[in-house]
Amino acid sequence: MALVILIIAIAGFVSVISYQYSLSTSRQIEALSAQDIRSNVDIQAHDLTISFSNKLGDLVSILQVVSGAPAVLQGDLERAKIIFNKADDSTSELIDFYMWLDADGKLVWLSNINQTTYEQYRATDLSYRLYFTSARDTGQTYYSSVTDSNDRVNRLYVSVPILDNITSSSNQFEGIVAAGIRSDLLGGFLERQLPPNLKSEVIVLDNTGIILYSKHPEYVGKSVFGVRFQSFLSSQDVAMLREMNSGFKAALAGNSDLVDITTSDGEVVTFAYKPILIDGKQFGVLYIVASHEYVASVSSLIEQQKNFSIFLIALTTAAAMVIIFVIITWNRRLENVVDMKTVELRKANERLETHDKMQKEFINIAAHELRTPVQPILGMAEILEGEFGDRRDDIRIITRNARRLEKLTQDILDVTRIESQSLNLVMEEFDIGELIATIVQDYRRQLNGEGTELEYLQKEESLPIEGDKERLTQVITNFIDNALRFTKNGKVSITAGREPDGGVRVSVSDTGIGIDADMFSRLFTKFASKGERGTGLGLFISRSIIEAHGGKIWGANNPDGKGAMFAFTIPPHR
Repeated sequence: MALVILIIAIAGFVSVISYQYSLSTSRQIEALSAQDIRSNVDIQAHDLTISFSNKLGDLVSILQVVSGAPAVLQGDLERAKIIFNKADDSTSELIDFYMWLDADGKLVWLSNINQTTYEQYRATDLSYRLYFTSARDTGQTYYSSVTDSNDRVNRLYVSVPILDNITSSSNQFEGIVAAGIRSDLLGGFLERQLPPNLKSEVIVLDNTGIILYSKHPEYVGKSVFGVRFQSFLSSQDVAMLREMNSGFKAALAGNSDLVDITTSDGEVVTFAYKPILIDGKQFGVLYIVASHEYVASVSSLIEQQKNFSIFLIALTTAAAMVIIFVIITWNRRLENVVDMKTVELRKANERLETHDKMQKEFINIAAHELRTPVQPILGMAEILEGEFGDRRDDIRIITRNARRLEKLTQDILDVTRIESQSLNLVMEEFDIGELIATIVQDYRRQLNGEGTELEYLQKEESLPIEGDKERLTQVITNFIDNALRFTKNGKVSITAGREPDGGVRVSVSDTGIGIDADMFSRLFTKFASKGERGTGLGLFISRSIIEAHGGKIWGANNPDGKGAMFAFTIPPHR
């Protein structure tokens, strides 16, 4: 009996030690989870400030190009309209409109507006606006805070002076060009870059503490130190009010940091802030407030596992001495195995995370660094093409090569989305026959009698489908580009028709050199290319797009031995 009591006492002691070990492990897991959230918030805050700065930098480059266009300097409204509208189309995700004011501050042109509304606002005197007076007086780019426009919409304005250095050697002031950025569009641009699993909120301030964007629109245009916003923070939690006010002041002074705030009800949030720098000068501040809901869910699971372990230990202790001995021995062995496997998995996971992070950072940096110079080059080339007709062919060389860089950047981003399984489709109903006809018509204009005939055969009068129109356009143009690349003075035929199951089949055949035998096994893989041009990514991306639609894609040489055929099918809408 004494021996039984002794064993039970030992089992009880082991149970207590096991509980303490479990408790310590639980705390370590919670700490690691919280640290993961803090790291993610810090990285997101840094990435968003860089993205915001780069976006405004690109916008200033476009405004400078527009302000120096001969049509603007000469006051030629009809030619200038084309320039403004092209600039509007290239930046529509963020810009609400582009505006042109003359030297007296009166409205000359406003993009993205119908004629009736334009007539209503034409010649409106806006000379009292800071985005006009500051650009006029300093001759420099001006970035505004939130401004209540005439249509009662909150916007930020970026303005660039129009300085005539052609007819006047003294850079005579001729007016300004400005871009209007709606606060909600700015917020949407930032929110889309946050990972969906990070429960967070973004706030942007200007350099004086005025709120440029918040998911609570009633505070946009208000000071973070004003009574209204301070009342909102105090209603959330006193600790949050104190810590966030301290962070506001530090960030406005040019500092960056992140802190954890524990509210009175025990909830933990991470508060990160970073200054936004443009051309080395502080424009404003970006904040991210992220909840630790993920850590709380992990803690709940750990607590459940801990309680279950205590129950098993008590049940085992009461069963018998032998069972207690067996379970303790087995548990010790299992812990050793788990510890070894945990160490192995942790090391493997750290290597994978490091590799994945380096890969994503490289791709994002490379894609951005390619895209940043390409957009101003394209914009300037298109402007020059319309201005200098006698050098149009030379300028088209610039445009063509810039578009090749732009396509390479997009291909890299598409491959990244495919491999990270984040290729999303925007489904809509449309007639794929009409889409193909439009694409063929554009290619015929580009060919302009170069010796290759482009033919389109549509078997049915209409071919309505449901799919991502932009992505399917990408697949079709890739097929046609490949066919034209390998066909000289021949024929390229595009065929579209209905399948027996109700789906649609599209095929592109040519009379070119055909597909090499050693290419068939890797035809739709990355970097599979035999041409002198091209990255070998087009067919890989096309296959991923078609398979995402639930369709099939294939390629083969023509039976007569002349040229090749590529085709895909889209299943019927269910």
